Amino acid sequence: MKKTRLNDGWFFYREGEATAVPVRVPHDAMIVEKRTPDAATGNGGAFFPGGKYIYTRTLFGEMDWAEQTVILEFEGVYMNSTVLLNGEQVGGWYYGYTNFFVDLTSKLKIGAKNELMVIADNSKVPNARWYTGSGIYRPVNLWVGGMTHIFPQSLRVKTLSIDPAIVEISTEVENAEVSYEILDGEKAVASASGKTAVVSIPDAKLWSAENPNLYTVKAVVKKNGAIVDEAIERFGIRTLAWSAKKGLEINGRTVKLKGGCIHHDNGILGACTYKDAEKRKVRKLKEFGFNAIRFSHYPAGKDLLDACDEVGIYVMDESFDQWRAQKTKYDYSHRFDAECEKDIAALADKDFNHPCVILYSIGNEIPDTGREFAPGIARRLTAILKEHDGTRPVTIGNNAPMSMVAEAMQDFEREKGAAVGSLEINELITAHPELLDAFKKGKYSAETLERVTGNVFDELDIAGHNYAHEFYEGIHTIRPDRILLSAETFPARMASNWRSVEENDYIIGDFHWTAWDYLGEVGVGLPVYGTKEAPFSKPYPCLTAACGSFDLNGTPEAAAYYCAALWGAKKTPFIGVRPVDHSGEEFTIGSWRLTDAIDCWTWDGNEGRKAEIIVYGVGTEVELTQDSVSLGRKPLTDCKAEFEAVYEPGILQAITYDENGIELGRSVLKTNGKEVLLAVQPEKLLIRAAEDALVYIPIQLVDEEGVLRMNTEKRINVRVSGAGELLALGSARYENEETFQSMAHLSWRGSVLAIVRSTGKPGRITVTASADGCEDATAEIRCE
Repeated sequence: MKKTRLNDGWFFYREGEATAVPVRVPHDAMIVEKRTPDAATGNGGAFFPGGKYIYTRTLFGEMDWAEQTVILEFEGVYMNSTVLLNGEQVGGWYYGYTNFFVDLTSKLKIGAKNELMVIADNSKVPNARWYTGSGIYRPVNLWVGGMTHIFPQSLRVKTLSIDPAIVEISTEVENAEVSYEILDGEKAVASASGKTAVVSIPDAKLWSAENPNLYTVKAVVKKNGAIVDEAIERFGIRTLAWSAKKGLEINGRTVKLKGGCIHHDNGILGACTYKDAEKRKVRKLKEFGFNAIRFSHYPAGKDLLDACDEVGIYVMDESFDQWRAQKTKYDYSHRFDAECEKDIAALADKDFNHPCVILYSIGNEIPDTGREFAPGIARRLTAILKEHDGTRPVTIGNNAPMSMVAEAMQDFEREKGAAVGSLEINELITAHPELLDAFKKGKYSAETLERVTGNVFDELDIAGHNYAHEFYEGIHTIRPDRILLSAETFPARMASNWRSVEENDYIIGDFHWTAWDYLGEVGVGLPVYGTKEAPFSKPYPCLTAACGSFDLNGTPEAAAYYCAALWGAKKTPFIGVRPVDHSGEEFTIGSWRLTDAIDCWTWDGNEGRKAEIIVYGVGTEVELTQDSVSLGRKPLTDCKAEFEAVYEPGILQAITYDENGIELGRSVLKTNGKEVLLAVQPEKLLIRAAEDALVYIPIQLVDEEGVLRMNTEKRINVRVSGAGELLALGSARYENEETFQSMAHLSWRGSVLAIVRSTGKPGRITVTASADGCEDATAEIRCE
């Protein structure tokens, strides 16, 4: 079937409003809503309101559709959607993260206008522990093909072997002739025919994160010698194997997962999914050494998977954040038994041809795992994944502390009136740190963890644990056949966690929380000064979790550089300085943030105060100099060293050395000069002239040498003209009351980000920034 994006021509209104406005999808109805401190979504949903949202569109019934199959695909609608055609319900889907199809065949008025309506009901909130977005936030596709056709996603390619390279191609077409052609770029390299065909590919290029080689298969369906349908899918040739002895093998080679968890939102775009946004994200992660992401805690969108296929990033794709026990008032637990089978089947069907997907997860931090019925649910979900795929291992993200403090939670559960989840356990541990002390004192053990959850892990291929490294050795002693995965860990534990992964074949990787800052679950990593105690989540106007290795706009924070050092991805050391204006104060940053240090040596008004400095880097030693005076050499222990200095304006320089004293890299921090200038810095100067093409444009306050002024803030105005339009403008500020839809925004750490979308026409995009006291700055981007 032929796919066409159906992203324009939509009108939108909120229930109760009289006027519909034109929009393009992807569209996030929540990100434009007004946040309030008393919003029912609370700190989990970043204080955005929910609602019921209506989208309408005219769909003309083409004359040739009378003899064809016409199907709509919604890649993601949040949530509880209803699809109507000419006033009649023709489909819908409850879960907000699963793609679904609506068959319009024989229901369309041919040669006439048809009125399409989509209702997204996200009025019952909270229904998640994070920012969800609302509405048609992922693309909509129109599929058209013959009455005999290849249904979307049913053209499948499975690698049977890699030496030689042999793949199996299959479709579900009945009573027709099917032929296949395999293309490497535009070059045909193999062909075959039949409903199921086994094909050898000569001189095949394998897919892996290091070498993301992709092929295309084209299928042609004929009846009585005439072509009645065609389909195209992209795939990679790669094999997976897993064992406690060799860990996770990709193409016959053991691979360790250097991973981070991410949520689905795209920062100032809200939940909107654009391929360019997803590709930018995974490219940045890979640049800093990541080779894997865990999509938390629900199915990933197709654009994200396409980007990971192309860039080369392994994906752990997750299904649910809850089974029967609820975590928020209106969450998926109310529909789990009724909906879970079709949702997890849809997950596998969507992912089948994506070589990037190497792991399926049946849930995250599920309180039910200690209940008698849990192994049965695990068996049921795993069986569906194996039936629809069977090529990938199945795991879970089990919260070890949640399982292990079950006894301590009983009174808490009775108080809540229901089984509680990870939000409550985080609050419980924050309020009662003695529970974590119990772990350190050995009150809980690997035996306890296996007793509570072992029957669930017996149903899976890989035992995925959140926050359980101290039990791995014990688990391995009890069950040496267990393959272990750190599905979620604290960033402060990255070094010891990674050492465990490298030293033990049965541990296949580590995913720290979190690789990219996200909206909602606000302030779990927000630095709080003047106290050592702070709640897990923070109050309004906190907007983001404040715990990303990259901030909301994709700027690497200290944790990203630490990852890069641990994994050897960057030779240049990172210099981080704890805020000198808070020198000597008590503070807390929570367990989900590595440090509050930033790469800044401008602290006006704090001359003479103590500066705490941390250096991350590869090598054996690092020397730190202040204004060319050495502050000493220190060993790089676990890729880091700490120094102290008295703050004075000037220059810090770090130089790293190997065991032979040979320099490996150096970096410099400079105090800002006097000038305050604007710099418009597009990440690309040439983009596609397509309506879904984006260009990201950081706009920074810099000094006369181009050094970012991280402690200078101004309201920056942005104007866009020509072949583009401003899609969003904002900073990565953790606490923020501004919207991302205006033409001006207050900078944070000297920067704002503009995201511009092409109008789809060739030409030039001109972006101009202005701020009080600064000369205007301009940049141009070509659209071709």
